[in-house]
Amino acid sequence: MKQAVVIDAVRTPVAKASPDKGNFRDVRAEDLSAHAIKSLVERSGIDPHLVEDVKWGCVQQQGEQGYDVGRIASLIAGLPIEVAGVTVNRNCGSSLTALNDAAMYIAAANDDIQIVGGVEHMHHVPMDKGYSVAPSLLYKYSEAMMNMGVTAEYLSMKYQVGRVEQDEFSARSHQLAAEATKGGHYESEIVPTWGRNDEGHKILIKQDQGIRYDCNIEGLASLKPIFNPAGGSVTAGNSSQLSVGAVAMLMMSEYRATELGYKPMAKVIANAVVGVDPCEMGIGPVPAVNKALERAGLTIDQIGAIELNEAFAVQALSVLKSLGIGVDTVNLRGGAIALGHPLGASGARIATTLLHRMRDENVRYGIATMCIGQGQGIATIFESCMV
Repeated sequence: MKQAVVIDAVRTPVAKASPDKGNFRDVRAEDLSAHAIKSLVERSGIDPHLVEDVKWGCVQQQGEQGYDVGRIASLIAGLPIEVAGVTVNRNCGSSLTALNDAAMYIAAANDDIQIVGGVEHMHHVPMDKGYSVAPSLLYKYSEAMMNMGVTAEYLSMKYQVGRVEQDEFSARSHQLAAEATKGGHYESEIVPTWGRNDEGHKILIKQDQGIRYDCNIEGLASLKPIFNPAGGSVTAGNSSQLSVGAVAMLMMSEYRATELGYKPMAKVIANAVVGVDPCEMGIGPVPAVNKALERAGLTIDQIGAIELNEAFAVQALSVLKSLGIGVDTVNLRGGAIALGHPLGASGARIATTLLHRMRDENVRYGIATMCIGQGQGIATIFESCMV
């Protein structure tokens, strides 16, 4: 078996999914994707003729995200026509699945040099656009299981995670993201991308838009619950934001990296996907992490950096409580509550942030993990090549 490695990872800034204020309100998903791919190729210096496939995550595959947006983006980016392209859908875990699939292709000595990533434009293609629940599904599950906010409220009750704890975690996300942005810690992963400011002027966007630099617990406490108004704890402030963004990563075998003179960022040493009860959707990272750790022959205390997608504060806290770990190694540059959650791009986004963190923090092992709508979990373990 060959060893899969990540050479480089870049992303666009994450913008709000807003028709009036969103930085990418008039930028199409294919063009955002192409910009990430082209920026990756230029920065890495890879000969585009050596790339064999583009594996691209996207959830709402219709409109400008339809008809295999991964292939369309590769053509717009100027990759040779011989480079194949596929679009992957595992809901929130789509682009992390694309990464894991690429790692397995490489391990099996199939396609070698690959670009993986994902996109989601939640303004142009809303997450519920055109969806119709299957009546046969409702014979077994409540329709409420399709509402992620309702499943988050269930986690709050089951795992005893209260409103104050959720708001504290959410304020932490914004504060850490603000500190990371001001400190320049995101500059190595963000590629400046053309968009518009609030006034509509075309500018080069260089920072994530959703961060609230003045966020505090008092402000969050004033928000009303949105999924269970009568007594719930999940609010707009302690939930991830609807967002727009794209991510691209260059992967290949370790042997090929040596041959081409690259110093990889990290090896992909294990991954796992699991199913859980859809009504308890957010707990998916727990069995996924444990399964991946077992495959890697590691224990959770050996992991020096964790990026856990913050779909909801209560979801992230329930996972950490179930894994028996604190926040000391988790999302130290903020998470999706502050940065946003562009569904099809989020898995590759947290992996990208993780790899840059591992390099900067001199960490050997790191995990990227996330819950997935309709009851799944996914995790990927990396070993740094830079320690």
